[in-house]
Amino acid sequence: MLRQHDSKPLQTDLRLLSAQLQMMNFRLAPFESPKDTEIHIWHLDLAVTIVDRDAFWRVLAPAERERCSQFRSDLHRHRFLATQGALRCLLSRYIGIAPDAIRFERNPHGKPRLAETEPDCGLVFNVSHSGDQALFAVGVDLPLGVDLEIRRPLTHIEGLAERCFAPQERERWYALPPTRRLAAFFDVWTRKEAFMKAVGRGLGLGLTRCVLAADENPRWETIPDSCGRPDEWLLRDLDLAENVSATLCARAPNIHWQLRDIEQALK
Repeated sequence: MLRQHDSKPLQTDLRLLSAQLQMMNFRLAPFESPKDTEIHIWHLDLAVTIVDRDAFWRVLAPAERERCSQFRSDLHRHRFLATQGALRCLLSRYIGIAPDAIRFERNPHGKPRLAETEPDCGLVFNVSHSGDQALFAVGVDLPLGVDLEIRRPLTHIEGLAERCFAPQERERWYALPPTRRLAAFFDVWTRKEAFMKAVGRGLGLGLTRCVLAADENPRWETIPDSCGRPDEWLLRDLDLAENVSATLCARAPNIHWQLRDIEQALK
């Protein structure tokens, strides 16, 4: 996720979501796990009122509470609470335990998974957030990653393109009309970030070593040999909102994704 400075006031009230989190027995109907190459995509508009804060706080693990407390901005504390609380609430519906009982592990590069599961096995998930929005992907037995970015002006966008894009990607990007370059930059960025999160090796994999083909539909032309063949990894751009770039990546011969709404699911 590219960092940004936020000053926009919170607008959305998630009282319904926080009310469900306060139900410690969590008696809501369980979600059916995705089947085969099906992937559930959950989109959440991030905004949490002060009333919601206590409910989300109670389901966080001690380490998550410590991290939340380290944010200097109240806005960023709210967003962290919303993302982690919603993730726990969502996963609890799949695995049938209370949100506060869920435990996570991370690989050496930081990719999260459910505790006591093998990487990319069983119920798998990935998370991304930008500004007041968050995105969650849930699948079974496959590597997957998502990335979400709110498109906003970047002071040194040309320098970022020079560092993050392969030469042929930069050439195509500079050939675009200036009015289209901002959206195109974030589209390329989210595709690369989603892939690196799916692989589970982070930015150390090398952004310029992951090269997109010059096709209208996103696909890989070249990736590091350690990641397998380019055609083993599928990319899907997600149309979430205006001025938002979002991408799903999974290692599968085909994927069928469904876009869902966490708030509607928890009513």
